[in-house]
Amino acid sequence: MQLAIITHPLDRRLKTLIGGRVPVSAPFYQIDAMLIEGRRHGLRWFFTDPDQAFRPADAAILHVDQSLIAQPFLDLAARYPVAVNGRVSDIRKRAVSRNLLHPASDWPGPVLVKSDLNCAGGPENFLARKSGGPALPPVDYRIFDHLSQVPDAVWSDPAQVVERYLPEQRDGLNVLRIWSFFGEYERCNWYTSTRRIVKSSNFIGHGPAEVPEVLRAERRRLGFDFGKFDFALGPDGPVLYDANKTPGYLGKRPDLMRAAGREMTRTLARMVAEKA
Repeated sequence: MQLAIITHPLDRRLKTLIGGRVPVSAPFYQIDAMLIEGRRHGLRWFFTDPDQAFRPADAAILHVDQSLIAQPFLDLAARYPVAVNGRVSDIRKRAVSRNLLHPASDWPGPVLVKSDLNCAGGPENFLARKSGGPALPPVDYRIFDHLSQVPDAVWSDPAQVVERYLPEQRDGLNVLRIWSFFGEYERCNWYTSTRRIVKSSNFIGHGPAEVPEVLRAERRRLGFDFGKFDFALGPDGPVLYDANKTPGYLGKRPDLMRAAGREMTRTLARMVAEKA
């Protein structure tokens, strides 16, 4: 099976894979897990972008690590019989979140200020450095007890958004749920932390979790075939925090990544067979 991986030409984090070599010792993206395992089962791939001559393949994965995807990348993905994430063009918070606020919102509770871009604009800054362009100013998570406390500068900054702060708590700990999927393959777990913003660096507990139907509906709305959704069961039900179409490799769980790589390869083969 031949796979076209559509990437940004300046993204070195996948360039180490050119020629079929897989960085087994230091994979970066979850897609690396599929390449590592898939190669053992006949998967072959090449990297391409809109500036290169078209090369046919059985399937393509649109794997451009940016929040907003330029139309030429989408057009290239559409030329392949199977285009994983070929419809996902915008994962900015203003496109994903259903909990955005404005200065006149009638919301009495705490609020969260964060970047409109995925991963706080880190991928965009990476490409800016590679191209010699200007870097984006950093946007950190900030929690305020009330909407009135949000600085005026936040409201006038298009790089920032303000959301209802809707945490999930259990036994005095904060909870984050992570749903990862590739086609029909999926896994979902909860993670706990003493920190108000739960991240992989501060997890202290974890376990399996169910995927609410509301989240499945959000996946359909956003057009995701492959990705990772961060969510919680807030006071009024499931809340989607972030949607990531180029999830990172879980270096602390190589066993999980090996299993995921095998399942992703099998799922991709089924997707190709269904289009044949």
